Amino acid sequence: MKKTDYKKLIDPELKRIARNIPYDRSIIKCANIFQTVSFHLTKTPRGTSHRSITLRGHKGLDLRTEIFEPSDTKEKLPCLIYVHGGAFSYKASAHHKKLACIYALKAGCRVFLPDYHLTPAYPYPAAYDDVLALYRYLMEHTEKFRIDAEKIGIAGDSAGASIAALICNDHERKTLKQPRLQMLVYPLTDMSMQTASMKRFPDTPLWNAKNNKRMWTYYRRDLNAEEAYGASPMHSDLPRTIPDTYIETAEYDCLHDEGISYGKRLRTAGAHVEINETRGTIHGYDLALNTQIAVRNIQKRILFLKKGFS
Repeated sequence: MKKTDYKKLIDPELKRIARNIPYDRSIIKCANIFQTVSFHLTKTPRGTSHRSITLRGHKGLDLRTEIFEPSDTKEKLPCLIYVHGGAFSYKASAHHKKLACIYALKAGCRVFLPDYHLTPAYPYPAAYDDVLALYRYLMEHTEKFRIDAEKIGIAGDSAGASIAALICNDHERKTLKQPRLQMLVYPLTDMSMQTASMKRFPDTPLWNAKNNKRMWTYYRRDLNAEEAYGASPMHSDLPRTIPDTYIETAEYDCLHDEGISYGKRLRTAGAHVEINETRGTIHGYDLALNTQIAVRNIQKRILFLKKGFS
């Protein structure tokens, strides 16, 4: 079968990042060395400050969490837990650090970016346990971190959005306060992988259905079907109340349809859901951070956060 030339279809601004990237165990190990170095070499922009904390996460293991906040701000602020993407396998990148700073500065909040445990070494529920532990910790220490307890939201992109969605779905079962909002950017929601876009996009740039299948194999590892579906937001039980939700999808992305379907599921359950179907885009398109198409859609995320926190 002839491969589609996506560079002819996507927004011209995105052509320079439209590359097919392989995904396997050897690449993960090498990539994470680069991710770690580039993250620490990336400076926080003027107007934001950066610090870190360590708490107990999955099975009592250390969970380092980076904090980004507006500089010289002593008053209580809203809080955003930002769960970075990366197929449950890659560490936060320099790009995620830049986004965390943008959210902190533009939305006027403290952003907590957890360095959760990764596959293949740590399959589900390690990453979920880590983020849940951070959410519980922040709820219990709002005064310490000068957080407005009524304004704690959770966000994520790709695999990170999957974890964020599960936290929102489980707040009642875990006897935790409902998050104020959830922001899910090109989210991973459905491990059954039966959508039309999953079948249509086996070779899209940056991410595709073939990689997605391998990712779920690493993440679910030895779980049986019933246990594994606990990692899939589309199959998890919804709480009685669901926070206001922003869902953003990319047009040429195997995850496109499951993002839309998940938004519709939340709407049917009574949630207020804003769906932003970006056009001419690929999964991870906002890596081209300074392009008009990325700036325009990041501004929509900021507006959602500001409205939700106001």
